[in-house]
Formats: sequence, C-alpha cells, structure tokens
Amino acid sequence: MTALIRLADKLVVAPLVALAGLAQGRRPRAAPSPPPAAAGRCVVVKLVGLGDAVLMLPALAALRAQPGAEVTVITTRRAAPVFTAPGVTDRVIVIEPRGGARRLREAVGAIRAADTVLDFEQHVYWSTLLTLGARRGARRHGFRTASRVRNRAYDRLVDPGRAPRPMKTIFDELAQSAGVRPKRGLLPLPASAAARRQAAAWLEAHGLGAGGYAVLAPGSGASVSFRRLPASAWAEIAGGLPRAWTVIVAGTALERELAEEIARRAPRPVTVELEFGLETLACIFAGAARVIATDSGPMHLAAAMGAPVTGIFGPDTPQRYGPIGERAGSVWLGLSCSPCNNCWVYREARCTNPERYACVRRIGAELVLAAGSGRVAGDGTHHDGQHHGAQDGNQNGVDQAAARRRAQGQHDPSANDRAHDAEQNVQQRAVAGTVHDLARSPAGDQAHDDPPDQEHGG
Repeated sequence: MTALIRLADKLVVAPLVALAGLAQGRRPRAAPSPPPAAAGRCVVVKLVGLGDAVLMLPALAALRAQPGAEVTVITTRRAAPVFTAPGVTDRVIVIEPRGGARRLREAVGAIRAADTVLDFEQHVYWSTLLTLGARRGARRHGFRTASRVRNRAYDRLVDPGRAPRPMKTIFDELAQSAGVRPKRGLLPLPASAAARRQAAAWLEAHGLGAGGYAVLAPGSGASVSFRRLPASAWAEIAGGLPRAWTVIVAGTALERELAEEIARRAPRPVTVELEFGLETLACIFAGAARVIATDSGPMHLAAAMGAPVTGIFGPDTPQRYGPIGERAGSVWLGLSCSPCNNCWVYREARCTNPERYACVRRIGAELVLAAGSGRVAGDGTHHDGQHHGAQDGNQNGVDQAAARRRAQGQHDPSANDRAHDAEQNVQQRAVAGTVHDLARSPAGDQAHDDPPDQEHGG
C-alpha cells in the first residue's frame, strides 16, 4: 500500500499540483515580518508522523489561543491519536481508506472555508494538492523545498535551512509565519479522564508506582524497521537497568515479535504491553524512572511528558529529531555516512556502509545504559539546552490540576470526567508562550531532505 501511495504521489498528484499552480499563477514569497496574526478558520495539514504531531502541540496551542480562532487538522490514522487528544484542536478530519471519498470531501470543504492553511508536510504532493483547494484570499503557508512546482502552491514559504536543526523549531517558524508565537519546549499530551484511569489501573494491577519502573520502546513503525536495535541488544539493556525497577516493553501489535523476543532473551522478568492507547501510554511515560526508545513517536511523547528519556539514533541525526528537554539525551555514533535518512516517510534509506546499518548495529547496550539525561553517548554532539525545565513545569501544572479534580469529584466520577476534559480544552487553548524571532536562513532545501523523486527514509 505504501509503495502504491508513493507512486501515485509522484506520477499522478505531482502533475496535478503543477497544473493547478500554473493555472492559479501564484508566486510564493518569504514569510512576512512581522506577519499578520492568524485568526478565524485555520486548517493545519499534517498527514503522517506521530512524533511530528507531538512536536506540533505548542504550535497548535498558539494557533488556538488567538481570539476567535477555530483550528481544524487534516491527517491520517498514523498521526490522528495526537490530534484527537482532548483540547488539542477544535476539529480533526482523518482521511482513511474506509469512507475515504466522504472524508476527502470533508477535508476539501474545510480548506475551501479556511482563512489560513498551514501545510506542515515537507515533500509529499498530497498535502500540497489539498492546500491548493483554498479559496482566493486565503493565506497558504508551507515549507520551501527543492521542488519549485510544490513551492508555487504557497503564498508564504518558510525555509527549513540547509543544515539539520530541530524540527520543533522549524514547525514553530511555520506557525510564526501565520503570526503566532508557540511556547518554547514541548507540551504534554492531554489525556482524557478515562485514559488516566486506565493507566492508574494498569500500574496498580502490576504493583507499580511512579518512579518504580522503566519503559523500553523498541519499535519504529512498519516502514522504518531499519532504525531498530536487534532484540539481543534490547534484552541486554533490560538486564542492565537497576533491579529496583520493573522493566516494561511497550509497543503496538506491529512490534509483537520483537517485544516477545526481547522478553525471552532478557536475563530478568520483563512485562510486555502492546495494548496501550496513546493517551494511556503518555500517562505511563509520565511516571517512568527512565524511558529508552528508538528514534520514533513514542520517544518524543516520553520527552513531552517530562520523562528522563534516551533516544537511539542511526540513519537520522538527533540534531534534527533528538528528544527535547533537560532530562532528554540521545545515543548516536555519528558515522561518516550518517545521516542518510530524511523526512519522506514512505521510503527506506539506502545504506551505503559496507557493514549494513552499522550506525544502529554497532550501538551496544553499555553505550545506551551509560547515556545520562541531557547528553549523547558515543561520537554524537547533540546537547539539548534550549528548553530547560519546560516539560517539568507543564507536567507539574497538569498534576496539580488532576489533584484538585480528584478532591472535587470523589463522589461523582462522571462530573470529574467532564471537568477534566473541559479543563484540558481550556489549558490547550490558553497555552501560548514566547520564542525567539523567526530565524532567517539561506534559501534551499533542508540537508538530506530530498524532493520526492529521490530516495527517502522514514
């Protein structure tokens, strides 16, 4: 299916984008400074990338904080669980095979009615084609890439720059081009009352409390399995963690074989859990003593929840996608052939190293276990010092609010649930902090982020 989508994007959608762009005759320009503030109906397009969706939470909160703003997100099932969390956005349109024509009409209708459209994708033409459906007079914001055909679809372009830099910063700059100022650092994923209860019940059933467990998230989704350490390395990592901690291996059904092999090989009991919903997993991460994860969406989620997290990188670089926060660090060997991966999520990177995927396979358990928070083990140079304390402060506020709700709702669980969900909505709308001014970089596509007619990784 992914190969078919990729082929259609190149052979069908790209020519349509070219024709539509020529017909409309738009000439893109750099984002104005200072830009007009986003207001009214705003549509955000982000089709894939669970981790990207987590990094976008501050931008969405800033957009929703504008007086009179109504924010709709158009996405697919791959990123939808972030956007459908309580209070993240006003409306979510999930394009999927079942009911696809109806959902597509709904998405086009939302874009036609929008005052502002922000395309958070960087290379796929599907999102560009959707953006071209905006009415005349609506503002279209997107990223400058090597594809002139794609660039013509937007009124305002944000240049990601040639050198790898944090994707969160790049996403913030796109939001800034629409006149809002996202909060520095990450925001925790809001969780419904039901998800919090489910997490609490699971921990209680396993005799666990906050700080009494570590979580391993070894998966990386179906399309980028080359990012993963082998099961033997994960089993050794599990064996090297403090004995006072229970070790949880978390993932989805896609990682069942990997997770079960880790449990078989580990020199200590390991609890495998593949059924957590995303909001429940966020609550589990929030209480973890340590999270060790592959470069993936769960890694960013753990960082957003304020957990001490270590991300494991191979084909990509933590300079772009490293976990954010003073309690976050990365392991990256920084081989001469790295990074070879990029933002086109449908394509596996072609490894040119004679030792296939040496960037991952040479990472041993000792290196991972030695990686303290806020630094990189190995030859990498990623240090996160840009957003000190952001997660901790946000999570403390959420925890304090939860304590007040528990005290007020002891005798009426349904009232407690309603109050919690309403508060999450208010919190997300109200969050809007300050960031540094939009940094201008020379025109050009981001390093290693090639246009869709070249090889791409996840």
